[in-house]
Amino acid sequence: MVFTYSVHREVTMLRPGWTKVTFRNVGAEAHQVMFARLKDGVHLGALAAAGAGDSPGAGAIEFVDMIGGVSYIDPGSDIAAMVDLPAGTVMAMCYVPTHGGVAHALLGMSTVLQVAGPPADPSSTAAAPATSATSDSSEVRGTIELSGDGYEIPSPLATGWYHVRNTDTDEPAFGLHELSLLHLDRSLDPGEVDQLVEALAANRTPAVQLDAVGGLGAVSAGFDGYLYLDLPAGDYLAVDFMPDPGDPRPHMLDGYHATFRQ
Repeated sequence: MVFTYSVHREVTMLRPGWTKVTFRNVGAEAHQVMFARLKDGVHLGALAAAGAGDSPGAGAIEFVDMIGGVSYIDPGSDIAAMVDLPAGTVMAMCYVPTHGGVAHALLGMSTVLQVAGPPADPSSTAAAPATSATSDSSEVRGTIELSGDGYEIPSPLATGWYHVRNTDTDEPAFGLHELSLLHLDRSLDPGEVDQLVEALAANRTPAVQLDAVGGLGAVSAGFDGYLYLDLPAGDYLAVDFMPDPGDPRPHMLDGYHATFRQ
């Protein structure tokens, strides 16, 4: 089984700064694209050794800063996000597992990008969405926080851009989070939510019908990104699939999840 990412812009043209990523899933399974930069002094060889055979990615977390991207979406879907690309080596990868529990990244769905040159022009369309209160499509509608106490999600989520900030900086080693949004076919009681979370964490087919509608890929403590949302009315579950360094247990099993109605 082979996966590929199609980059529709020459790698040599990638510049540091805010970059709009439009992610279209043209495959037959759910996919994501998450971006990571190597921490200073870390080489790709060390990262590869740490992540070899590690489907949840727990072994490699300590060697990178996760800088966002798009959480997983169903086939035929698309979503946009803004990623603040740093100069240097940046990796794009999909850690959604196959039915057998193997991350797509370990089956070839990853790529290495070189980001170089002067920063992107902040006045260009690649700049972060504006924060002014206008009706412009680049307006930031609100802020979603990935805090130490869980998700802080405004209600309702009007169509537009959202600033997603990871403010869980009390314990930097354990503050990595993602915002994965799942559209549910109905509202769930607390017991059903717990059962759904357990099924997702174990990569089992859940009893509840759901659609993966995206979200923001993992961001390390103190990092942020922007996400464009256009959610239909209904019930949703936000979950964090990310683990702690060296521990494959996803944060959702420790209560990092939330339901909301749109």
